[in-house]
Amino acid sequence: MRYGIIGLALSAAILCPAFAQAADSDEALMNEAGIKAVEAHWVRAFLTGDEAYLNTLLDADYASVNTKGVPRPKADIIALAKSIAAKGPQTIPPPSPNMKIVVHGDSAIVTDAGFGQVSVDVFHYANGAWHAWYSQHTSVAPPESAKKS
Repeated sequence: MRYGIIGLALSAAILCPAFAQAADSDEALMNEAGIKAVEAHWVRAFLTGDEAYLNTLLDADYASVNTKGVPRPKADIIALAKSIAAKGPQTIPPPSPNMKIVVHGDSAIVTDAGFGQVSVDVFHYANGAWHAWYSQHTSVAPPESAKKS
């Protein structure tokens, strides 16, 4: 994920922006609403250290590549979530207006841009639930107009 604990929490928020408004009951839907619900629950689980949910959501071979190009396996992401939760209650940020979801059958891709990065999550649907396969975070330079301000 990112650069430091606060950055990691922001990264999760960017990655999973619809968390606060989607109903968990929608998570089994094989459509955009289902992915939004999963993303919402993922952020809550990450920020609260919900190991049980993260173990179910993240595929056994899940990997997350941070903005420095360092891949982290499922166990590292869960440990990071528990570390963030141990620091105390986290504020759940509002949904991102930049999230794009594409669902093709039993696969889905979520992209989001914000906080100086682009994030991508890749999901597959199996046994009645969505599972995260892979996440990638890439730093992006601010637009030239923002640099001059």
